[in-house]
Amino acid sequence: MIELPKEEYVQVEENGRVVTYTTLRQKVMHVVGLDYKKPYTRHGKKFYRPWRNTWGGKDKQLDELVEAGLMEVMPDTEGERCWYTFNRAGLDWLGEQLGMKIYDEE
Repeated sequence: MIELPKEEYVQVEENGRVVTYTTLRQKVMHVVGLDYKKPYTRHGKKFYRPWRNTWGGKDKQLDELVEAGLMEVMPDTEGERCWYTFNRAGLDWLGEQLGMKIYDEE
Protein backbone atom coordinates (compact mmCIF):
# COMPACT_ATOMS: atom_id res chain seq x y z
CA MET A 1 0.00 0.00 0.00
CA ILE A 2 1.11 3.55 -0.64
CA GLU A 3 2.50 5.41 2.38
CA LEU A 4 2.41 9.19 2.74
CA PRO A 5 5.69 10.94 3.57
CA LYS A 6 5.86 12.67 6.95
CA GLU A 7 6.77 16.03 5.39
CA GLU A 8 4.42 18.26 3.41
CA TYR A 9 7.29 20.00 1.58
CA VAL A 10 10.86 19.13 0.63
CA GLN A 11 13.63 21.56 -0.21
CA VAL A 12 16.41 20.73 -2.66
CA GLU A 13 19.26 22.75 -4.05
CA GLU A 14 19.18 23.21 -7.81
CA ASN A 15 21.63 25.40 -9.73
CA GLY A 16 22.71 27.15 -6.55
CA ARG A 17 19.12 27.92 -5.44
CA VAL A 18 16.91 26.28 -2.84
CA VAL A 19 13.69 25.04 -4.44
CA THR A 20 10.65 23.88 -2.45
CA TYR A 21 8.48 21.05 -3.78
CA THR A 22 5.20 19.72 -2.42
CA THR A 23 5.03 16.08 -1.40
CA LEU A 24 2.16 13.68 -1.95
CA ARG A 25 1.10 14.39 1.66
CA GLN A 26 0.48 18.08 0.94
CA LYS A 27 -1.27 17.34 -2.36
CA VAL A 28 -3.79 14.90 -0.88
CA MET A 29 -4.44 17.19 2.07
CA HIS A 30 -5.15 19.97 -0.43
CA VAL A 31 -7.56 17.74 -2.40
CA VAL A 32 -9.90 17.46 0.60
CA GLY A 33 -9.27 20.96 1.96
CA LEU A 34 -7.13 20.10 4.98
CA ASP A 35 -4.86 22.99 4.05
CA TYR A 36 -7.80 25.34 4.72
CA LYS A 37 -9.94 23.73 7.43
CA LYS A 38 -8.77 21.63 10.37
CA PRO A 39 -10.25 18.41 11.76
CA TYR A 40 -12.25 18.49 14.97
CA THR A 41 -11.64 16.32 18.03
CA ARG A 42 -14.35 14.44 19.92
CA HIS A 43 -13.63 12.02 22.76
CA GLY A 44 -9.93 12.07 21.88
CA LYS A 45 -10.45 11.08 18.22
CA LYS A 46 -10.07 13.32 15.16
CA PHE A 47 -12.80 13.70 12.55
CA TYR A 48 -12.99 15.71 9.34
CA ARG A 49 -15.71 16.48 6.81
CA PRO A 50 -14.11 17.73 3.57
CA TRP A 51 -15.52 20.90 2.08
CA ARG A 52 -14.11 19.81 -1.30
CA ASN A 53 -12.77 16.65 -2.92
CA THR A 54 -11.15 17.66 -6.18
CA TRP A 55 -7.81 18.44 -7.80
CA GLY A 56 -7.46 19.91 -11.28
CA GLY A 57 -4.34 19.22 -13.33
CA LYS A 58 -2.17 16.30 -14.34
CA ASP A 59 -0.06 14.70 -11.65
CA LYS A 60 1.98 11.48 -11.76
CA GLN A 61 1.70 10.90 -8.00
CA LEU A 62 -2.09 11.22 -8.11
CA ASP A 63 -2.12 8.88 -11.13
CA GLU A 64 -0.50 6.27 -8.85
CA LEU A 65 -3.41 6.68 -6.42
CA VAL A 66 -5.83 6.18 -9.34
CA GLU A 67 -3.99 2.97 -10.30
CA ALA A 68 -4.18 1.81 -6.66
CA GLY A 69 -7.98 2.29 -6.74
CA LEU A 70 -7.98 5.18 -4.23
CA MET A 71 -8.97 8.01 -6.59
CA GLU A 72 -11.12 8.52 -9.67
CA VAL A 73 -10.01 10.66 -12.59
CA MET A 74 -12.03 12.44 -15.28
CA PRO A 75 -10.42 14.29 -18.19
CA ASP A 76 -11.69 17.80 -18.88
CA THR A 77 -13.28 18.71 -22.20
CA GLU A 78 -10.06 20.04 -23.76
CA GLY A 79 -8.01 17.05 -22.58
CA GLU A 80 -5.26 19.30 -21.21
CA ARG A 81 -5.87 18.36 -17.58
CA CYS A 82 -7.84 15.97 -15.41
CA TRP A 83 -10.05 16.20 -12.35
CA TYR A 84 -9.03 13.87 -9.53
CA THR A 85 -11.36 12.93 -6.67
CA PHE A 86 -11.02 10.45 -3.80
CA ASN A 87 -13.48 7.58 -3.71
CA ARG A 88 -14.66 6.11 -0.40
CA ALA A 89 -11.72 3.69 -0.23
CA GLY A 90 -9.37 6.62 -0.84
CA LEU A 91 -10.91 8.72 1.93
CA ASP A 92 -10.58 5.77 4.31
CA TRP A 93 -6.93 5.30 3.27
CA LEU A 94 -6.21 9.00 3.70
CA GLY A 95 -7.87 9.06 7.11
CA GLU A 96 -5.79 6.07 8.19
CA GLN A 97 -2.60 7.77 6.98
CA LEU A 98 -3.43 11.00 8.82
CA GLY A 99 -4.91 9.42 11.96
CA MET A 100 -8.52 10.60 11.61
CA LYS A 101 -11.94 9.61 10.31
CA ILE A 102 -12.77 11.42 7.06
CA TYR A 103 -16.44 11.61 6.07
CA ASP A 104 -17.82 12.21 2.58
CA GLU A 105 -17.66 15.83 1.43
CA GLU A 106 -20.50 18.22 2.18
